[in-house]
Amino acid sequence: MEGWKIEKVEEPERRAAYTRQVLRALPEWFGNPEGLSEYCEKVKGLSLWAAVDEGGAPLGILAVTIHYSRTGDIVVMGVLPGLHRKGLGRGLYEAAESYFRQQGCACVMVKTLSDTADFPPYEATRRFYRGMGFAPLVTLTEMWDEENPCLIMLKALE
Repeated sequence: MEGWKIEKVEEPERRAAYTRQVLRALPEWFGNPEGLSEYCEKVKGLSLWAAVDEGGAPLGILAVTIHYSRTGDIVVMGVLPGLHRKGLGRGLYEAAESYFRQQGCACVMVKTLSDTADFPPYEATRRFYRGMGFAPLVTLTEMWDEENPCLIMLKALE
C-alpha cells in the first residue's frame, strides 16, 4: 500500500485520539469499552508512532514504554482492518525498535493473548510478532485471568 508514512506523535491528546480511532475499528481485539478507554488515557504518557495517510488520518498506532532503562515494552498496537499485511505494522514496529536501540534497550517484550486460549484473531497477532523476531517466553494466567491467559513474547536486541 502506498500513500502512508510513519510519524512520532508528540501531543498527548492526539496520541489518545489516534488510539481511540484505530482501536474502535478493531472490536475483535479491543471490544471492551472500559479497556479501550484505559488505553486511550495511558497512551498520553507514552511514546507513540502512527501510520498516517496523506491527509494525516491514522491508519495504525504503536505505543511503547521502557522498563529499568533496558527493556522496551509494546503497550498497545493496532492497524485498521483491511490494512493488515500491507507493511504498516512492520513500519510501526521498526520505528519503535529503532527508538529502543537508541535508548540502549537490550530486549523488547510484548504481551498478547496466549495460544492456550483458542481465539483466531490473536493467532494473526502472534504470527506478526514471530515475524518481527519475537519468541514466546511465558504464559501467565495470573496476569489477566484464566480465560485470558497472557503470553509474554521477547526479542533480544543485542
